[in-house]
Amino acid sequence: MKFIFSSLLLVIGLSANGQTTINLSEDLVLTETLEISEDVTYNGNGFKLICEGCNPAIRVTNGARVHFEDVKFVKSYAKWMLVEGGPLGSVTWSSNRMKGYIRRGGE
Repeated sequence: MKFIFSSLLLVIGLSANGQTTINLSEDLVLTETLEISEDVTYNGNGFKLICEGCNPAIRVTNGARVHFEDVKFVKSYAKWMLVEGGPLGSVTWSSNRMKGYIRRGGE
C-alpha cells in the first residue's frame, strides 16, 4: 500500500505543471527505471530510493538537471544513474554522507 501511495505521489509530482521539487516522506521503492526528462529536485529528508534489479535505477534524458538532496541510495551512484540526451543534462547529489555529480558528455 505504501508503494502504491508513494508511486502515485511521485507521478502526480512529476506531471504537475511547473513542479520543480519533490519531497519524500518515506522510502521510495521503484520496480523499474525512473526516467526523468525535466529539471527537478528531490528532497529526501533522509529517506532511501530503492530499485532492486534496475539497471540503471535513474535515467535522466532531454538535458534535464536533477538534484537529490539528503536522499540515501542503496547502491553505487555512478552505476545507478545514467545521463543521456542533451548536452546540459546532469545529476547531482548532496547528503551528510556524500556529494557528487554525473554530467552528460559532449555529443
